[in-house]
Amino acid sequence: MAGRAGRGMGPWPATEPAMLSPFPPTCGASSPWGPIQTVELLGPDAVAVTTASHGGLRVSPSALARMPAAIRETPYSGGGWFEEDCDWALPYLALGLDAFEPDAARAAELRQAAVSTVRRYHPRHATLLGAAAPAEGQSDG
Repeated sequence: MAGRAGRGMGPWPATEPAMLSPFPPTCGASSPWGPIQTVELLGPDAVAVTTASHGGLRVSPSALARMPAAIRETPYSGGGWFEEDCDWALPYLALGLDAFEPDAARAAELRQAAVSTVRRYHPRHATLLGAAAPAEGQSDG
């Protein structure tokens, strides 16, 4: 997993330029993973960004404020940026970003991927996000 060069993997200061950039970010702007190469709108308050080495989701300050405090930061994400491997699912589920996917089948696929990701990497937050595993003997769908 790519990290923030020279900064360790913990949360970074809120004054870092990537955290102060306007929303939505634009190509060439700074991100925790380097200069942004692509920006894809996921909903009114969220975008997916890619860089040469990594990427993730960026949510607006108002969207971040709507998210439960317990999931606003992780050891790999903070300041409205959520890395693409394990943390993308937190804002995806908290903000209901599947509702903005124009293709219903794709929306269901992404939601299930987000649920699986939260269950695996953030199990203590699964219930908070409606991603808890079903009780024994119950179906998941």
